[in-house]
Amino acid sequence: MQSQSLLEYRCPCCGSINTLAKESVIDMYKEQLESCKQCHKRLEIIAATGINDQINLIVSELSDTIY
Repeated sequence: MQSQSLLEYRCPCCGSINTLAKESVIDMYKEQLESCKQCHKRLEIIAATGINDQINLIVSELSDTIY
């Protein structure tokens, strides 16, 4: 069961379930960088307001390309 202080998200690369502390979502709609606990890919997470003031997490894999 999910704790009220943790938000769950699925890694888009390996499908593993990860958690993010709700308190760490300081700025809505601002990207945060995390690593998947299973495959260690770098992920960009953006918190957004969902239905009934729930928090939706938009998760994408960061490219390893350096510009």
